[in-house]
Amino acid sequence: MPILVVRHPDGSESEHEFSGELKVGRQEGTNDLILAEGGVSRRHSRFYEEGGKVMVEDVGSANGTFVDGERITDVVVLSPRSQVLLGEYELRLKAPAARSSTAQRRPARPAGETPEPLGSENPRATRAMPAVKRPAGAGGPSALAKRPRPAPSAGEEEGEQGLVLKGLTGPWANQKFPVKGKLLVGRQAPATVLLEDDSVSRKHAEVEATPEGAVLRDLGSANGTLVNGEPMGTQPVELQPGDVITFGMVEVVVESLGGASHLPVRRGRAEVASRRGSSAEAAEDAEAPAAGGIPASRKRLLVVAASMVGLLLAAGIVKNVSGGSAGEGEDTLQVKKGPPPPSPAEQVQEALSKCRSYSSTELGNEPDWVKAEAACTKALDIDPINAEANSLMRRIKLEKVAADDFMLGQKALGRLKEEEALEAFKRIPKDSSYFRRAKPKVQDAVAKVMKRSEDDCKRYLRDQQWSAAVPRCELYMGFACQKMSREDLEPPIGFTLVLDRNKRLGRTEWRPKDKLYLDFLIARKRLDPNVVPWRCPVSDIFFEDEAAPDPKKLVEDVFKQRFPNKFMVAAMVDYWAGRGTEAYVTLQKLRSNYELAQYHGQTDELLRDVGNVDQLYKTGQGYLQNEDVEKASEPLLEALDVDKRLMADQAESRPSFFRRNIQQDMASKAITRGKYWQERGDARRACRIWKLGFRFYAGNTDLNSQVGRCSTLGLRTFKTAETCEDLNAVLDFAVKGDGLEEKVEAKKKDNGC
Repeated sequence: MPILVVRHPDGSESEHEFSGELKVGRQEGTNDLILAEGGVSRRHSRFYEEGGKVMVEDVGSANGTFVDGERITDVVVLSPRSQVLLGEYELRLKAPAARSSTAQRRPARPAGETPEPLGSENPRATRAMPAVKRPAGAGGPSALAKRPRPAPSAGEEEGEQGLVLKGLTGPWANQKFPVKGKLLVGRQAPATVLLEDDSVSRKHAEVEATPEGAVLRDLGSANGTLVNGEPMGTQPVELQPGDVITFGMVEVVVESLGGASHLPVRRGRAEVASRRGSSAEAAEDAEAPAAGGIPASRKRLLVVAASMVGLLLAAGIVKNVSGGSAGEGEDTLQVKKGPPPPSPAEQVQEALSKCRSYSSTELGNEPDWVKAEAACTKALDIDPINAEANSLMRRIKLEKVAADDFMLGQKALGRLKEEEALEAFKRIPKDSSYFRRAKPKVQDAVAKVMKRSEDDCKRYLRDQQWSAAVPRCELYMGFACQKMSREDLEPPIGFTLVLDRNKRLGRTEWRPKDKLYLDFLIARKRLDPNVVPWRCPVSDIFFEDEAAPDPKKLVEDVFKQRFPNKFMVAAMVDYWAGRGTEAYVTLQKLRSNYELAQYHGQTDELLRDVGNVDQLYKTGQGYLQNEDVEKASEPLLEALDVDKRLMADQAESRPSFFRRNIQQDMASKAITRGKYWQERGDARRACRIWKLGFRFYAGNTDLNSQVGRCSTLGLRTFKTAETCEDLNAVLDFAVKGDGLEEKVEAKKKDNGC
C-alpha cells in the first residue's frame, strides 16, 4: 500500500498508509485525513490507487491543489518525485521499500485534535483534553505502581476476590464489567469495555486479571489514564477495590465481585468518614447499648417507625378537615409534573424536521437519503395525507436513484472510463439536484470521448471497416448532433434521403451537408440495407448551457465604480476571493507610492479594514478548532460588520470568502456542539449554542430544526414554570419571533420578578 508523507506548516512530518481511497480536507466526518490549518478546504482533494498507480484529483477546493507547482484541473498520476501542495501543507509519496521502518510512526497531531489511524471504520478523531496538572507532592507513576496492597476484607477471605469495573458517569453509569482475563477499554470494537466518547481513544487501556491481582495498563491513549486523580504514565498499576479510574472523561470505580460495595478506599488518603464521624466511631455507636439497655441501632429504627405513623395520622387529619374531597386534597399537596409527552402533530413536525435535515444539501453536506426516507415514512405513518411529507417522499425517491447514478459516474471518471461515466450521468433526471452537479463533469468527459471516437470513426471509415466504424461514429454523432439543427439531421417533410454523393439532387431530394454524418449513414446502410433511419439521442445533460455571468467579473465591475485606482480594485478582488494577504500587500504598494498620494487616505482605511477582517477571521477559526463556539462568536461577528463595510451593497448578494466561511463554519460547528451538550443532558446550553449558530446563518435545515425544537421545549417549560428562576431558564429556549420572550416578560411582571 502507498504511504503519503505530509509536511505540516510547523515543519513536522507525518506518514499515512492508505488502501483504495484517501479523502483529504479540514472537515471531520467526511474526510479520512484531517488537515485543519493553512488554507485547506472542508473537502479539498482525493488520493486513490488504481492499477498500481497513485492518482490525485481536486474535489472543488477554494485554493486549489498544486502538483509540481501547477494547479490541477483533472486527475494526475503521482510519482515519488511529485510534490503536492494543499494550502500550506506539502505532500509526497514515499517509496514502498522504506515502509517497514516507518509503518509504526504515529501521525503528527494537528492543532486541537488527535487523529486516529487512517483506514479505521470510524474516522472520527479523539478529542484532545487539557493536560492533567499533577498536584504538588504527588507521586510519579512508579510510586503509584508500587503502593502496598491492603489486607483483604471479610468478603474477600470468603472467596470473593474477583473485581468488576462499574461505570460512574454518562450512559455507562452503574454498568458493570467483570475483570476476567484481559479487558480492552476503548471507543470502538474490538474493545470489551466500549466507551463511545470523543475523549476516549480507539484502544485506550487494558485491564488484566493475574494471580497477583488485576493490573491496569495505558495503551498510549491520547488523553491518558488517571487512577484516583493521578496520571498513571506508562507503568502498569495494580488495582484494588475503591480505585477510581478515569479514561479521558469517563470514570469507573473498581469494586469487589461480591457486590458488597462500601465507601471507596482512596489509597494514599485518609478513609472517608461517615456523617457521624470516623468509620470506627460509627461502628462503635451502632453496637453500643443506649441508656435503658436498648441498642442504639434498634432505638433509631423505633424512632423512624414512630415518625412514619405520625405522618400518616397528619395526612388523615388534613383529609378530614378538607371534607375528604380528592380535588381539594390535590390542591393542598400538589406535585409538580414534568412536561407532557409530545402530541401527534409535534411528532409529525419532528419527523419532518429530520427528513428535511437528512435530505438537505446546505453547507456542502452529502444528503443521507436512507435516513431521510425513514424519517418521512415515520411522519406518513402518523399523518398519511400530510402534503409536505408526501412531496418530500417523492423527491427522496427520485434523488436516491439519481445519487446512485451520480456515484457510478464519479467512480467511472476516477478510473478514466469516460464513456461509462456518461452512460450513468445520462440517466440523471433534470429535476434532480445531482443534474447540476454532474453537468460540468459531463462537459469535460464529452470533449474527451468525442475526440477519441471521432479519430476512430475516421480511421475505420478510411479503411472501410464498416462494422468497427458504425459504433464509433454513432458514439461521436450522439454528442455532435446536440449542437446541430433538425434541418442538418433529417430531411424536411416531403423530401427523400439520398446517400449517393455523385447523384445530383432533385427538387424533393435531401442529403446531409456534414461529411462525417453522411459517411456514418452510408456505413450503416452498407451493414444493413434495411436499417431504420437514425435519430439523434437527445439528452438534456449533454446540451451546453449559455455561458453564465462570471461572479468575479461582476464583483470587479462594481469595485471599478467604487474605487478610483486599479490597485484598489485588484486588492478588493483578492479580498473577495479570500486572498487577504495578497490584498494587503497590493494596498501597501499603493501606500508606498508617493506619486499617488491623493489615494493614500482611502488606502489607509482599506488597509485597516482588510487587516482587521483577516485577523478576526483567524482568531475566530482558532476558537472553532478548539470547539468553543461562544468565544468564536465575538470576533467573527465583528469580522462580519467590517466585511459589510468593505463589500457594501454586494455583502449579501455576492458574499466574500470570509463571510461565506464564517456563516457556514459557525452553523456547522453550532450543530455539532449543541448536540454534544444535548447528549450530556444540558438542553439549555445546547439551545444557546444552536441559537447562536442560527444568528450567523439561517439557511441550514438541520440547524433550523434544532432551533424549532428549542422553541417547542421552551413553550412546554413555560407552562410548568412557577418561580422567577424557572422563567429565566425559559429564556434560554426562546427563539426570536416565536413570542415566548414576550410571554415570559409578562409573567415575570405579574409575579413581581
